[in-house]
Amino acid sequence: MEDTTMMDGDQPLFEDLTFTIIPNGLSDDHFHKLADHVVRNGGTLIPFDADVGRIGKLSEITHIISLTSDFPDYHAALDLYVNVVKPAWIDACLKISKVKNPRAFSPDPALFMNEVIICCGNIPEGDKEAIAGGVLALGGQHSGALSKQVTHLIALGKEDERVKLAMDKRLRCSIVLPHWFDDCLKLGRRISEDPYTLPDPEILDVEAGNIRPARASPLIREAIAPEPANDPVPPPTLPAEPIRSRAIQAFKGKSIMLGDDLQLNSRLKGVIEGLVQAGGGQMTSNVDAAHIYVCNYRAGADYIKASQAKKDVGNLSWLYFMIAHNAWTNPMRRMMHYPRPPDGISGFQSYKISISSYTGEARVYLENLVKACGAEFTKTFKQDNTHLITAHTQSEKCEAAKEWNVHVVNHLWLEESYAKCKQQTLTNPRYTYFPSRTNLGEVLGQTEIDRDAVEKFFFSKARKMKAVKEAAQQDGVPGSSAPVSRVTSDPVPRSSPLAEKTRRTKSGPELATPSAVRRIDGKENETPGTTGSRGAKDRAMLKLHDAAPDIAKFEKEMKRKGGVIHGGRRERDAEAGEKGKKTKGRESVGSKRSFDEVEDNEEDSVDEISPEPAKNKKVKKGKLPPIKFRMLLSKDERWANNPDKESRDKNKMREIGLFIMDQNKNVDILCAPKVVRTRKFVTAFASAPTLVSTSYLDSALKNNKLPPPEKHPLLDREFEKTHGIRLDEALERAKQNKKHLLKNWTIFVTEAVSGGYETFRDIIEANGGQCSMWKGRTTNVTASKRTIDASNEVSQNQEEDEGDVLYLVSEKKKQEFPLWKKFREMAEKHDMIPRIVTTEWLLFVAMAQYVHFDSKWELNEKVVNAEK
Repeated sequence: MEDTTMMDGDQPLFEDLTFTIIPNGLSDDHFHKLADHVVRNGGTLIPFDADVGRIGKLSEITHIISLTSDFPDYHAALDLYVNVVKPAWIDACLKISKVKNPRAFSPDPALFMNEVIICCGNIPEGDKEAIAGGVLALGGQHSGALSKQVTHLIALGKEDERVKLAMDKRLRCSIVLPHWFDDCLKLGRRISEDPYTLPDPEILDVEAGNIRPARASPLIREAIAPEPANDPVPPPTLPAEPIRSRAIQAFKGKSIMLGDDLQLNSRLKGVIEGLVQAGGGQMTSNVDAAHIYVCNYRAGADYIKASQAKKDVGNLSWLYFMIAHNAWTNPMRRMMHYPRPPDGISGFQSYKISISSYTGEARVYLENLVKACGAEFTKTFKQDNTHLITAHTQSEKCEAAKEWNVHVVNHLWLEESYAKCKQQTLTNPRYTYFPSRTNLGEVLGQTEIDRDAVEKFFFSKARKMKAVKEAAQQDGVPGSSAPVSRVTSDPVPRSSPLAEKTRRTKSGPELATPSAVRRIDGKENETPGTTGSRGAKDRAMLKLHDAAPDIAKFEKEMKRKGGVIHGGRRERDAEAGEKGKKTKGRESVGSKRSFDEVEDNEEDSVDEISPEPAKNKKVKKGKLPPIKFRMLLSKDERWANNPDKESRDKNKMREIGLFIMDQNKNVDILCAPKVVRTRKFVTAFASAPTLVSTSYLDSALKNNKLPPPEKHPLLDREFEKTHGIRLDEALERAKQNKKHLLKNWTIFVTEAVSGGYETFRDIIEANGGQCSMWKGRTTNVTASKRTIDASNEVSQNQEEDEGDVLYLVSEKKKQEFPLWKKFREMAEKHDMIPRIVTTEWLLFVAMAQYVHFDSKWELNEKVVNAEK
């Protein structure tokens, strides 16, 4: 062993520092080596008592050495500003004879880069600074020089001098593209380096094939369901088990209470009691005397009391896990080890969620998590599903979801909504991001329950909400009692006896009041004075009166089908009633799909629903009629600066079966004063809509009925002559193409293109293609040679597609020249022919609805220089 004893006259490295070592996961040799290093270098070591399972003198300790954050005193240590470090911190301090920053060695799972030491190769300075700063913020370290301690070398290619040096010296570090760090940062998780590793990164392989299934995450093993399927299994009894003898014992000296909501029979209670007693614990029926409380739901006086007293609270799966391993674990570390919310997460009750690309335990885990959130889980993916949770986007279900306008999200949205006890917004790009060639199943189960959120929603004393109710009752505000009871029943339930009483007296859909609650509860974590305080009452009543308009709107919305989450009736419900019908002069563009997608012998299928509404059936009073046409308006200024009139007119049209959309998907009628090449018009054109002039809408508003579309055609001979496109022929081709004209195409677009990158991305995606922004650096190319399927109707509109041509849409600017050069290099590297074109090429293809190229659209340096 290395001699690290300090010489006389030198200041010991760990002088004035006090340590304790958590033995879980450490071998005997490693444990004794760490203890020896601490003592030899002047540190004070307080032995950890495994029999007690807790740190007795926590306030006297400066550093806790532990492999993980999974020990009972972890959060208490953070509250006291005690440093919790991994064993590697000791070795790192000894190596440089200096106490290092403990943050880089924290076992906190949020600092997911804490074992990473990066070194950057020849990449732009701005990128280098951003990566270094990001790694440091996430617990990692940055090294200016390439050394043996570096774990990750960030480079753009194998030609980099540092990459050559690392390979020559056979350094044990991952050599990855900057994209790896970018994707880790976007997801907030450390993902596998394999697809990004040089010299042959998989993300640049255009023929990489299917994404490999992910290995089962160890964090969900024995934690895939809140209610275990089998009886508890006792830990193995081995004659010599030194590590176990030093581990934190699960039950030794502990009293365990089983909640009534477990509904266990006497036989199973006897089995559990015998196993607990064998582990040195005992059972109790008094929550005040219990150290551990086990229950199914986050509800009831005992759950609240145990939680507020900071006792260990978990469910039966957690108890069985500790019995099997004879070691304590934090019940909030794994989703399925903590009691469930009795009514799910607010907002999820109206959702129908399906899963794709997860198999085995991962699939079961997500299915149970969906149900725990309060949503409906469907094995078969249908058009009435609201969300699809997938590990990657290479599946039939994902294609169907795009056509059906179903939300496609990764599992982080579901996990973090459950962890934070609140539905997370889908506008957060983390939840809709899917790194190329990565199966997100590899980071499944890394999210922990948010203890602050659970306290806020389920077992806080809720003094503020109680003050609101008492103030309303004592001041006798007319008409206030009913709204207050309904509005405050969402945050308060499961948090006090008052909440339990409210939940028993008020049930049903009224309890789900997400919009109103968010406005009224405000700073829920603030603690007002006593409930009798005049100031608290005044503030509570002020909030109540301020929220009165929102409450009124909420109650009005609750009467509409779909409630406040979807702004009334879901568009899909009405669309489903029209599925399969033919509108006059054209077929409905609703998708006709019915197939099964089977993954590893587990059901993962996609079907369609097409209920046909009964003919001649009278519409119930107050119920909107089925949608006859979905209309998109472009360049119509009738409602400019007059939102009230716009709302009235749209509601009026909806009542006669015309739904005026803001989005350009599944459009039946496209209305404009003339043919224009706006973002809305061109993207909607791919749906083969009926083109009408604005006189159609004028007539409908005037007569309060829908006129025949053919009486108000949109004719524009000037447009047809200027652009060489016959609109009637283009629409016929659009019907044939079924929005698949650019299927299997990857088209690159520069960031500075006129009209904006997003505009041309939407046009490409509306026609079934994939768009990628070109910044002139290595990117995750997914383009490959295209083949035309002669049996497909769309093939006749792709006859001019050479198959091996890769397109870049750019501008006639010299500033774009460097991007062109890099693009040609990339295309040739992948055996594709580079073709750089103006936006006119893409606009023509999208409006003509067939693939065509003319040299007048091609860009090169010679053309641009000549024009200048």
